Amino acid sequence: MMTKQTASSKYSPKKWLLLFCLVCDSRVVSAFFLPKPPPAWTTPTTMPLKKCQSIISSSSRTTATRHYYHPAVEGWEQKYIDAGGRSASGGADKEQKTISSSSASSSDDDKLLVGPRLVSTEFEVHAATETELSNLDVKHWPVWTTGDKEKWSVGNQIVDKEMPYGELSYVISGKLEIIPSLSSDNTTGDSSSSVVVPVIVSVGDFVTFPKGFVASWKVLEELTWNYYLY
Repeated sequence: MMTKQTASSKYSPKKWLLLFCLVCDSRVVSAFFLPKPPPAWTTPTTMPLKKCQSIISSSSRTTATRHYYHPAVEGWEQKYIDAGGRSASGGADKEQKTISSSSASSSDDDKLLVGPRLVSTEFEVHAATETELSNLDVKHWPVWTTGDKEKWSVGNQIVDKEMPYGELSYVISGKLEIIPSLSSDNTTGDSSSSVVVPVIVSVGDFVTFPKGFVASWKVLEELTWNYYLY
């Protein structure tokens, strides 16, 4: 004898669940039956927007106040100290300050400024005075020479050398010919002229090479000089 099946016995629990899934939005089913993912900011690869903005802002402020210099500039001060100079009070932090022979005096203010610093912000050559040599403490500057460098042998010409940093040099011995490039940034007078007059640097001269200055160099006599990098 066959019995009449009821609706509840006709469908198994799996069939009821399938039917429920078809009728309901799958997202609703997922919300009830699947575990919830952790908040995005708990994972190591993400964080809240406000926290990101705070970190970026803090990093930007730090970068804005930090100065970066060429490795040779960074190492110059220690060479100066090793040669008997004081901590370079006129170093990178005072790179915008200049001194000229006409303004140099024996006042208390000048005495406080004894140490290496700029004499010009442009390419410039002039005969050094005793006052400048004393105020800039040139006797303790590191020494550079062409004598042990084949690249800088007498008669050899280095074409279009670009200064990677600023340098102020005092010539102790030797002679150098400098031919600035035709760039108007490196020459004075009529920038439209195609003729550049070579500059001869000799004993007793101060030479300022600003960063980015481009010129051809030719050693006429073995060169030795004191130098300050900035």
